Amino acid sequence: MYFMWHPKHILISWIFLAGCNWSSTDTSKKQPVDGTQSVIWLVCEDQSLFLPIYGDSTALMPNLCSLADDGTIYDKFFAVAPVCAPSRSSIITGVQPALMGTQHMRAFQANKVGLNQHTGLPFYSAPAPPGTRSFTEYLREAGVFCTNNSKEDYNFETPPLAWDESSSDAHWRERSDGQPFFSVFNFNVTHESQIWKRQETSCQISHDSVPVPLLIPRENAVRKDIAVNYCNLEELDRQIGKVIDELKEDGLYESTTVVFFSGHGGPFPRFKRSPTDAGLRVPLVIKWGHVKDVPSRNAGLFSFLDLAPSVLRWFNVQREISLSGMPILPDSRGHEAVYASTDRLDEHLNRRRTIRTTNWRLIRNDFQDRPAGINIAYRKQMNTMKVIDSLAQDGIEPWISWKSKPLSKWELYNSSEDEWELENLHLNPLFADTLVYLQNLLFHAFPPGQDLGNFDEKKLIESFKQKVASEELTLPTLTQKGRSFIISHENPNVSIGWRTKREDAWNVASRGAEINIAEGITEVEVLVTRIGWKSKTQVLNIIN
Repeated sequence: MYFMWHPKHILISWIFLAGCNWSSTDTSKKQPVDGTQSVIWLVCEDQSLFLPIYGDSTALMPNLCSLADDGTIYDKFFAVAPVCAPSRSSIITGVQPALMGTQHMRAFQANKVGLNQHTGLPFYSAPAPPGTRSFTEYLREAGVFCTNNSKEDYNFETPPLAWDESSSDAHWRERSDGQPFFSVFNFNVTHESQIWKRQETSCQISHDSVPVPLLIPRENAVRKDIAVNYCNLEELDRQIGKVIDELKEDGLYESTTVVFFSGHGGPFPRFKRSPTDAGLRVPLVIKWGHVKDVPSRNAGLFSFLDLAPSVLRWFNVQREISLSGMPILPDSRGHEAVYASTDRLDEHLNRRRTIRTTNWRLIRNDFQDRPAGINIAYRKQMNTMKVIDSLAQDGIEPWISWKSKPLSKWELYNSSEDEWELENLHLNPLFADTLVYLQNLLFHAFPPGQDLGNFDEKKLIESFKQKVASEELTLPTLTQKGRSFIISHENPNVSIGWRTKREDAWNVASRGAEINIAEGITEVEVLVTRIGWKSKTQVLNIIN
């Protein structure tokens, strides 16, 4: 029996989350940054292991190959959702989307007003559980210069304290001399939409020679889409190379930890939006800037929940806050299991939960009245989707089953032997013990009362509104001491910022720490913010 919605049930789940999964302790002193001095993320869109470093040499990617030669390739790295916005919410917070309220694709969209065209409901930012914030706030508080260039798409309004700069011009070169930095570069050229938008782009890759995954048809139109994706990967490599060249120009390449990964799996149908290896398993390369003699490959299980604690660990920024992920290090052994989910995908709800171990994948399908291949209008722009629809209409397998056969309650795959996870073994008595074991792990990872995907979205939005209204943010207290001041706040779950008229970016304020104000500054603007709440600001006069 599934957990039925009631307002008090959602309240109970929030209390449980606050007590068991997150904690936050204020500190007044900045932690020293004595690990790495610089980290760069190179984040592409919508790519599985279609890369030379994973054995597919179709696309020429010399810059990525060189980066991998200098670092460690991770063979089992998984997204927490096979679509970008829920997945990116976990990247910036370190929290599983379904346990935070960011599980639907999509719930929030910047600069959008009115109602969500897919649901008829308002766009919303889920109020974060206690202690949850963008991990970059801790970096900035410790003196690390943080930039994002430029996609955000966290499925909630970007926290004003997350970045020193987030724009298409954001770059580590804007930092102060000698300041440590964390810079993110996002690359859109490999996004699903670029398959149809870049059909006419000149490229040397012939569609006649491309490998065709077993998950999609072998028709000529599909091969052309595949060729475009490989061409896009070559363009991605050129764009990555520009960033690496800039690092080398600045004399920073050797000392910088450079991380390359994709936001989730491949752009094709049966890849993107599928809670399988095809939709979740992504490339990860780390070129270490502060560790020598690293292994060339690592076979451990890791997930997006590990990214936030990894960067904090690399910078030696310590906070007494519990995250479910682990720091990724050259010799890390990884997790026993990693987890992912799907919920609403644009206009269709298909709640699925999955666990992946070294050898096995289990998927729980909560709706047995719908197929895996739900009709997503957006992807119908791709020729591959048009081909699959046509084959399904003609009654050709496996496309008609993917489009029309209702899902079974459970799917069990031996992923180590069944690369494309095609043979469902959940009814095979030989694997009954494995099935029960994985079912128990999956249940505890997504307990019914804590999994916010179990609640009707309209009622969930109302509960979020009630929570925000009942815990309205209040302004911080400012105590002046000569030309310095101290900002304090009674709520440990809020973030506090400040800036002068001369500054565009907010500074992250440490509770109890003195902030020195330069001569001539007569006003300071203070900020209190929390993910899911409307930020509050106030201008305060500095008394000379």
